[in-house]
Amino acid sequence: MGKVIMSGIVPTLKAPVTGVLASSLAVGSTVKLMEGGTAVEYLVVNQGIPSNSSLYDASCDGTWLLRKDIHSNRQWDPSYVNKYESSEINTWLNGDFFNSLGNVERATVRQVKIPYRAGGGSGGTDQSGANGLSCKVFLLSCYELGWTTSNSSMYPVDGAKLDYFIAGSAGKSLRIAHLNGTVNDWWTRSPYASGTSNAWFIQTDGNSNSSGASNSHGIRPALVLPSNALFDETTMILKGVK
Repeated sequence: MGKVIMSGIVPTLKAPVTGVLASSLAVGSTVKLMEGGTAVEYLVVNQGIPSNSSLYDASCDGTWLLRKDIHSNRQWDPSYVNKYESSEINTWLNGDFFNSLGNVERATVRQVKIPYRAGGGSGGTDQSGANGLSCKVFLLSCYELGWTTSNSSMYPVDGAKLDYFIAGSAGKSLRIAHLNGTVNDWWTRSPYASGTSNAWFIQTDGNSNSSGASNSHGIRPALVLPSNALFDETTMILKGVK
């Protein structure tokens, strides 16, 4: 089982009294998290365990958020190897990116175990539930975005569809994202199931394609908040937990 060790100190904060409960937020609504001192919009893409799937353990039962816009373009892994658990992007998400979040965010984001293809594409095995990858920030998988092996046998079985997305190519418009106002492609965490060097990414038209892990594509961090997380009624910025 892969595991990411978090760096930095997670602060302890006094619980707020009032606010908008995360569990009350509609899928598709937006909230704000602090990144580097700036409030950034995130989409609510799921409430609870995705599709009630046994691929997720109780750690994933919360409010799923996906960064609305792309953070930056980055390599999945410069070594051209598609093992997500040891990839540079997984390390960056749970290191530098996580530490750029505000004190409230770092204290509130859940430690989860997400389904993933352990060992990379060829020769790897799909791990889930208690054997999922332990992390706080992650990339979404192709399955979470609405594709399955019925669309391509080259998708690993690394999740279940999130409620925000629509299955297959019919939902491609919901997958389109922007970087600095321009439509941009972006990485998933799913390795290409045949081979050891490619991973899946979302094209600018919302369809999927594969690319060498050492190539640069956009990054949209995803994370899970507890259902009792609270947001400010006016600004919709995270305040803490009830």
